[in-house]
Amino acid sequence: METNAKLIALTLLTATLASPFALAQQAAVPGTSPSDIAINAPGPDRDFQGPPQPGGPGPRHGKHRGGPGASRDPRGPQGAYHQGLTSLTTVSGTVGQWTGNDDAILDGFTLNAGSGAATTIKFPPQLGQQVQKAVKTGSNVSITGYSVSSPKGETVFRMNSLTSGKTTVFDTPPTRPTATPEPPALATVTGKVADYRIDRGGRVNGLVLDDKTVVSIPPHVAYQLTDLAKKGSPITVQGYPKSLRDGQVQLEKVTILRASVLTINGQQYLVR
Repeated sequence: METNAKLIALTLLTATLASPFALAQQAAVPGTSPSDIAINAPGPDRDFQGPPQPGGPGPRHGKHRGGPGASRDPRGPQGAYHQGLTSLTTVSGTVGQWTGNDDAILDGFTLNAGSGAATTIKFPPQLGQQVQKAVKTGSNVSITGYSVSSPKGETVFRMNSLTSGKTTVFDTPPTRPTATPEPPALATVTGKVADYRIDRGGRVNGLVLDDKTVVSIPPHVAYQLTDLAKKGSPITVQGYPKSLRDGQVQLEKVTILRASVLTINGQQYLVR
């Protein structure tokens, strides 16, 4: 009897010790440990690394992953420079040659400062009349502004103010027209393609007709016209003449037509 009692007591003690271990084995997920589940479980103090909620920014405290596809400041490393402080400098010399944009509208001039290459001065087109009244070719002038470089590596000097004698021209925004301008009337021109107009990036952005009319077209349309509108090809253009805005000066008398419909070899094409 005493031996049987000891065996029963030993069996009960073994079962009691084994019960927590069995419960722990049942709670665990196959292939993981109880400690893994506790570490990775989402909670009020942990990130939920699932898909972002609609309208939300996604995980708010996750580590930023670098690499070519990582999101970055859209302004780039120079964004703060263009939107913050810009150092101004002053250059002096004599006015050389007037320069214009693709539509022959005055927007700058070359500055001769003695030795070395001439500096290209640029200003907004609406200041053309003011600048031409203030200076002439050969005039002594001082310009305050800053240098900028184009994607092609060309450096120009952006004018903030110009002083010649007692006259100073400041870079001011264009004034709003006092009256609503009348919409331009649709015009039709027929001629032959004499040449192509090339922008500063080396892309075709217009057709020059034999009567000197410039047909302004977007570069992606010009690319499509490579085989259609060859030099010497007859063409009919429907479009809207471009008029000068307040303060602008056109360096040469050129009729510029913004193309709406082109007719080439009897086929009409809508320009978009």
